[in-house]
Formats: sequence, structure tokens, C-alpha cells
Amino acid sequence: MGTSEDKVKLLSKDQIEAPFPDVEVEDENTEEDSNHIWRFVCYALAYMVVVGVFLSAITFQNSSTDEQSFSRDAGYKARVRQIRPGERFDDRLMHDMRMREEHRHAKMFPMFKPPPLPESSYDPPSRFEKAKTARYIVHNSDWGSISTISVSMVGVPFGMAISFSDGTVTNSTGVPYFYVAKFDPIVKNIEANNLSTLALSEAQSDYCKVHKWDPEDPLCSRVTLIGKLVHVGPEEEKFALNAIFARHPVMKTWPKDHGWQTLKLVITDVWLVDFYGGATMVPVKDYFKAEL
Repeated sequence: MGTSEDKVKLLSKDQIEAPFPDVEVEDENTEEDSNHIWRFVCYALAYMVVVGVFLSAITFQNSSTDEQSFSRDAGYKARVRQIRPGERFDDRLMHDMRMREEHRHAKMFPMFKPPPLPESSYDPPSRFEKAKTARYIVHNSDWGSISTISVSMVGVPFGMAISFSDGTVTNSTGVPYFYVAKFDPIVKNIEANNLSTLALSEAQSDYCKVHKWDPEDPLCSRVTLIGKLVHVGPEEEKFALNAIFARHPVMKTWPKDHGWQTLKLVITDVWLVDFYGGATMVPVKDYFKAEL
């Protein structure tokens, strides 16, 4: 048997410094990084909660102040779906509904207000003034689409673009005057049937484009004048030519051998679409009574 000294084994210096060589000691820097990450996550969650409460408060305030308006909106939308062609609806209520819908997002989130629209030289009347709106479109249009019943194609509706004028720049009469050659198709057509329509749209200006409205959007107003296309009498021809040449001065230089004829549309009906809810038949007397 060995002595007690043989049973005692002295530890080396390396064993003293690392008594457990098989166990990895966690680095203190890793633990600190983990604490930073958790602290950041907690701060982010707290920030999101605060922002959510703030936005909820704004939403609640707007919904409480406009509670009755919002409830009416649903009724308006349901009413619009029930409108029959040609049926009129309360334009002021529809206008209010439209404005609330367009600006509701901006009211709730003022920091996201859309940029202002670029300016347009086209400045139409209020949508509540139907007759004046129709007159404004006619006076501020230089051309339109005129339709007659074709003779050469035996009764087929025939439409074409045509220049016209309802008066000088400062004098609107509401009566469209035309300057056409004797061999123009519409001259032959009106000899057999002079019923005609003249279709005009605000899309001919930059107004609808500025507002990003499609030409078929009801907000992009359009008017159709219905009546009889006739030759202008000698007592009215001078005035008609002055009106046409004031808006289309190049016509004065056109060849004289084309047998130019001066025509006008005797209006019997005015069909207008300038808002949601269907078309409006503007009384002709109101149309001519409107002042621009």
C-alpha cells in the first residue's frame, strides 16, 4: 500500500484557473446585448400602444361629432342605388355626402392630407345651378359632336366633330352657330330630317383632367342640346358670322369656293349630367334665362 502522500495529487496551475474545462462560460457581452434587444422591443411596443390610443381618440371624436352624418351616408348610398333613369335627387344632400366621403380620411389623419390641385382656367358654376352650368359648358366649348340622321346610309345615326360658337367671348347667347361647307354630310342630312343633337363635355377643357375625373364620371359634367339644325336667316347671318369668327378666326381664311353655309341649332331640349343621381332635363326657358 502506498503512503498518504502518494494519494494526494497536486493540481496544476491550468486546472486551478479552469476547474471545469469541459463547461463553456457564457460571455458577459452576449448577455448585455440580449438585454438591449429586449429593452428595444419593450420600448417599441409601448410606442405603438401610445400611437394606437392617440389615433383611436381622434377617430372616436370624429365619429361622435359626425355620427348622424355617417348614419345618413348609408341612407344616401342606398337611395342612390334605387334611383331610376331620369329621376332627380336632392343634389345638396348628395353633394354633402360626397364631400364627407372625400375628406373623411383627411379629417381623421390630417398629416396625410392630399396635395392641393393645380389651378385650372375653367371655373364652372355651382352644381346647384343647372341652367347656368349648361350655358357655361356651351359657351366655353369650341367644338362638339353633332349627330344627324344620315341620308347616304339610309337612316343610320351619323355623328361628327364640329366647331361652333354661341357668341363672342364676352357675349353668350346659348345658341350654337356652325360654319360648314355645302358638300358637308350634315347639310344633305338636314334637308331630309333636320333633327340633331350636339354633345359637349367639360372633358374638352383641363378641368376634369386636373381633378382626375374620367369623361364618363358624373362629376365631369356633360350636356346634350337637342333640336333642329336650320340655316341662319339673312337678318341673323352677320351676327352669327361675327360670333363664329371671334372664336375661330382661322375660318376667315378658308377657301371661298366651298360654298360655306351658316347654320344654327334651334334648341328644344337640354339634357345635363353634372352630378350623381341621374340626368336633369333643364327647361329651355331657364337655359336661355341664365346669365354668365
